[in-house]
Amino acid sequence: MTTELRRTTRPRARLTRQGQITVPKLVREALGLRPGDELEFVARGEEMLVAARPRRSILDFAGLGAAAAGLVPATAEALDELVDRGMGDAAAARERRVREPRTRRKPPPTP
Repeated sequence: MTTELRRTTRPRARLTRQGQITVPKLVREALGLRPGDELEFVARGEEMLVAARPRRSILDFAGLGAAAAGLVPATAEALDELVDRGMGDAAAARERRVREPRTRRKPPPTP
């Protein structure tokens, strides 16, 4: 946090009816916030800490798919077959859910 922010009066924001606030410019500048950045609200006893969530770089995801590379079919035909099988399985699961009664019956009492 910059000392400039500490020297001024405390920045404030007003809550709208939709539950939104505008982060004051001094706070945005002190935290280095840009449009699209996320803020995190962390409860600390009776207080609430507002923290900027760090932006993720595309480099953070480097190598993520390497483990799954061996699972990709070698040919387009094999990939199409895999997709067709997955779509069929999904359709069958949806059909089973539709046929199941929405309310579960209670089991009969045990003697």
